[in-house]
Amino acid sequence: MQYKVPQNVQIEDKILPFMTLRQLMICGGGGGFTYIIYLLLEKQPSSIWMPPVGFFALVTVAIAFLKIREIPFVDFILLLLERYLNETNRVWVKSAGDIRPKFPTAKKQDLKNQKNSAKEAKKVFSIKDVRQLSKMLDEGVNS
Repeated sequence: MQYKVPQNVQIEDKILPFMTLRQLMICGGGGGFTYIIYLLLEKQPSSIWMPPVGFFALVTVAIAFLKIREIPFVDFILLLLERYLNETNRVWVKSAGDIRPKFPTAKKQDLKNQKNSAKEAKKVFSIKDVRQLSKMLDEGVNS
């Protein structure tokens, strides 16, 4: 059985001919917020309510539709903030070679104990010892 595999998964599906679901939701939320500001200031003269309503409408449209160098507007603003808030000076320091982590060194007594235990582990058994062990295993240990 064959299945159709989507080819352009990074392109958002259009809900309306010119708008994706994400853009529609941003415009709905920003439009609602702008309308609330208008309702709060509608009794004032138009010179009072027009600037905030126009500003929030422009910001909403920018967030929904504007891309700068193929980067969405919100991501672009966050990248600008990161650039200006973080230090951008890089300082090169000449080093002698690889940077290795420093581990605590073992004491001399610990090293001697490790060498002794390694020597005991390398102890060679004679054929007589192996035969005796094999005989014990075959007969079983009487206890």
